[in-house]
Amino acid sequence: MISHTVTMNRRPGRPARVRGLSLPEVMISLAITTMLLTAIAAAFHSSSQIITANDEFFRATQAGRVCLTQILTETRRADAIACERINFPNFSVPPLTADLLPISRPLAGQSSMEFIRYYRYDAPTKRIMLSFQDANVNMSAEHPVASKVQKSPFAWELGYDKDNKPFVKRLTVSVEILEGTNNIRLSGSAAPRRTIVYE
Repeated sequence: MISHTVTMNRRPGRPARVRGLSLPEVMISLAITTMLLTAIAAAFHSSSQIITANDEFFRATQAGRVCLTQILTETRRADAIACERINFPNFSVPPLTADLLPISRPLAGQSSMEFIRYYRYDAPTKRIMLSFQDANVNMSAEHPVASKVQKSPFAWELGYDKDNKPFVKRLTVSVEILEGTNNIRLSGSAAPRRTIVYE
């Protein structure tokens, strides 16, 4: 028996037919790609917000720590903290309140530009401000030393000297900072060393 094999040759130069994507397949692939890109963008945005919030909270708490340390150090070094109004020939120093801390520095540590140092809590802006007053009654500009402070920071305990005059025996500073949903409370207390009497 004779068999014949028939071989069909394609015409040269004519490519094989390749089946492409149909319209529904293209639409489904585009929808999947869009969902993936949206999820990646949302994750990136969320992580950026978290990084920004952490950075702002760190900055606010670090400023609060520095402010607290500075206030307590100045309190320990103080000549006096006015618990009553002190009158000088050409000006007067207001007394200590929950929002205002006037510190008289020792003469040895004073510069020509500083006689009284004021720490003031500004409730509308929630900041603790620092300013200086020289012996010629000139006030410096106020500088913010802590921000996002939620309440008045100063409390104190009074003592009485041998003449039965009141003085600040101990100052307590409580700095409560709120940044977003994060809250931290920093506190400490100090006494002016010149008022300490050892028995």
